[in-house]
Amino acid sequence: MPHLLHAGVATVVLSLTLVLFGGSGVVANVGSAAADPAPPSTSSPQVTNPPTECVGSSFATLGGIYDAIFDSLLPQMPEQVQRDATSIKAAAHRDMDGVRVSSLAISNHPKALGASDDSPSLEYRDPLSQYVLTQLMNIRNGTEFEAITLENMTLSQAVETVYFYLYITVIIPATLVAGTIPPIMPIGPVSLGMLISLPLRIGTMAIDMIKSALSEALIDACIVSVTKEQKDSAGQPVKDLRFPNQVPQILTNIAGQVLIAEDKTCPSVGSQPLSRVVERTSHYLQDTTDASTSAQVADQTARLQDFMSRAQVPHNLIPADPADFDTIETLMALGLGFVPYVGGAPTQALTGLVSNILDGADMSQTVPLADLTVTKSMTSAYYAYALSTHVFTLAYNESDDLTVSLLQMLLPSLSPEQLTQLIPSPGSLINAPNTYGLIVYHNVLRSVCLAEDNTAAPAT
Repeated sequence: MPHLLHAGVATVVLSLTLVLFGGSGVVANVGSAAADPAPPSTSSPQVTNPPTECVGSSFATLGGIYDAIFDSLLPQMPEQVQRDATSIKAAAHRDMDGVRVSSLAISNHPKALGASDDSPSLEYRDPLSQYVLTQLMNIRNGTEFEAITLENMTLSQAVETVYFYLYITVIIPATLVAGTIPPIMPIGPVSLGMLISLPLRIGTMAIDMIKSALSEALIDACIVSVTKEQKDSAGQPVKDLRFPNQVPQILTNIAGQVLIAEDKTCPSVGSQPLSRVVERTSHYLQDTTDASTSAQVADQTARLQDFMSRAQVPHNLIPADPADFDTIETLMALGLGFVPYVGGAPTQALTGLVSNILDGADMSQTVPLADLTVTKSMTSAYYAYALSTHVFTLAYNESDDLTVSLLQMLLPSLSPEQLTQLIPSPGSLINAPNTYGLIVYHNVLRSVCLAEDNTAAPAT
C-alpha cells in the first residue's frame, strides 16, 4: 500500500493534469462510447495473483494511482460509495481512457527517456529544453504522431508536462514582470520596487527548486505496485491511433543524428570542440550544394580551420557557467544581483571567475580557438549578451529624457526625479532571448550527443 504522502502528491498532480488537458487543443476526448469499457486488469478475477513490483513515477500510471488512492480512502467513505465502488472505479477509468493526448504535447523526465544516473541531461535542463529533448526522442523513435490516454499516462509525464505549461504561462511572464518593475521610492540601496519584485523572483526560483526535488524524488520512490505487464505498458501510446500532424524535415534530420548524452559512452555536443562543429557544418553544406559552391565552401572551411588553429584563447577567463555553480555560488550570485548598478550580469560574471579560481584553473592558460568547446563558446556568448543588456539598461535608465517628458505631461505634479523612478526597466525583456533562447539551446546541446559517437553496446 503506498504511503499517504505519495497519495497526496499524486492526487494534486492528477487533478492538475485533468484541469490542464481538459481544455487543451491537442487532446481528443473520445468519450465513454468510443473508449474501451473494460475495467483495469486488477479487477478481473484471477486464480493466482501475478507478482508485483513497487515502482516510481516513470512506471506509475495515473490510472494505477487513482486505484491506489481510491482503495486507501474507501474504508472512510460512505456506505453507498463502498457498495458502488466497483462501478465508480470502472466509470472513472472509462473517462480517463477517453482522454487522448498527443505525444507532441507531453514532456518527460530524462530518466523516463532512457537516461542513466550519469547523463548530463539530468543536470543541464529546464522545462523548455526538456520538452525539446522529449520531442527529439519522440521524432527519432517515430512516436511523434501517437497518442496516449490519460489512464495510461505516467506520473512522471504528468508532473513534467504540467510544470512545462505552468512555466510558459505563469513563471516566465512573472519573471519578466518582476524584471521590469521600476525602482519606486528608493531609500538607499532598497526601494519599494525591489520589495515588490523580490517575492516574484525568489518565488519562481523556489517553485523550480521544489519541482526539481519532487521530480527526482518521485522517479525512485515507491508509489504503486504493478505487475510486469502493467509496467511494460505504462506510458505507452494507444495502438493504431495517430494524430494527423507533420514534423518539418529539418527536425527529422536533426533527431535522427542525436541521442541522449552519456558521460562514458556518448559525450554531449556541448563537450565537442568548435573545429568539429565547423567540419560537420562544412560537410553538410558541401553535400547539399552544387559542385562550384561546394568547392568554395571547402576552401573557406580550410581558411577558417587554419585561423582557428592559430588563434589562442585564454579559456579560463571565460567565467564558469551559472548552471555549474554550486549552492553557495548560486546564492551569492542571487544576493549580489540586488546590488545597485553592478548587480546582475557583472556580479554573476565575477562569481563565475571566482569559481574558476577556486577550482584551481590557470587564468593565463590558452588553447587554440579550434579546441574551445561548444559549451565554453556559448557561455561566453551568454555573458557577452547579459553584460551588453546590463550596460544598455543602465544607460536607458539614466538618459530616458523623452519618457520623462511624456510622463510629466500626464503627471505634472511630480518632479523629473520622481518620474524617473516610475519608468519600467527594459532589461528583462531585452535579455529574454538570452534567458529563454540561448540558455535553452545550450541545455539541449549539453543533453544530447551525436549518434555516431555512441560506443554503448546496442540493446538486445
